[in-house]
Amino acid sequence: MDTYETILKRRSIRSYLNKEVEKQKEEKIINAAFHAPIASARYDNVLIKIYKNEKLKELQNELISLTSKDNTYNAPLVLFIYHKGENIDLANLDSGAIIENILLEATNLSLGSLFIYSFVRLTKEYPSLYKYYEIKRDDGNYILRSIVSIGYVDKENVSHIEHKMKVEVE
Repeated sequence: MDTYETILKRRSIRSYLNKEVEKQKEEKIINAAFHAPIASARYDNVLIKIYKNEKLKELQNELISLTSKDNTYNAPLVLFIYHKGENIDLANLDSGAIIENILLEATNLSLGSLFIYSFVRLTKEYPSLYKYYEIKRDDGNYILRSIVSIGYVDKENVSHIEHKMKVEVE
């Protein structure tokens, strides 16, 4: 698939098949994240935490017990994007570039994905989820910017919303 075709094919997926993402595809997605443009090339400000298998099931069950909803949509793979540093604007921009690379590579690999910001709000709303919001390490404190769910698409539940934005030319 060429880049333009991948961009046009990408959709926000909220329904995944119960099928694990192969290690090779997971590695390609992570490699795509590593190649995102980062402000001042400060790649050491970024931490990507991967949840899958039992750890992910624990998280999904915790979400269901707290909110009656699994905000990962039962995805088999979820990436948490963290950023450290004082400049929140740069952290959000860096994270957005990383997320876009992840979403596009997942689409390129015939996987579905979803950028989920609501999880950040939940970590502040429910004290038991705060452990996902901030990671304290020797090299600094990493703050959660967003998560991305990834998996094989349950094609029966794909939205076909038409994408339209306003464009002005001067």
